Amino acid sequence: MTSADYARKMAERLLALALEARTRGNIELADQLTLRAAQYLDESDGTADPHDPPAPATPHEQPQQQQQQKLGNKK
Repeated sequence: MTSADYARKMAERLLALALEARTRGNIELADQLTLRAAQYLDESDGTADPHDPPAPATPHEQPQQQQQQKLGNKK
């Protein structure tokens, strides 16, 4: 996986989380996640603004179930 592919994948994940946060009424978190996703997309296509803060370091991956519990999903 290239770094551009990785950046697009991270943006996709962050946008999914932003949508979930917005659905649950957490607008501030949704906006933060959307901003981070945009940074990853800019990085992936080479249009990142040098004045923008860098995208966050790679977070530690968490099992899917733990991520869903944090969002309050019930299965």
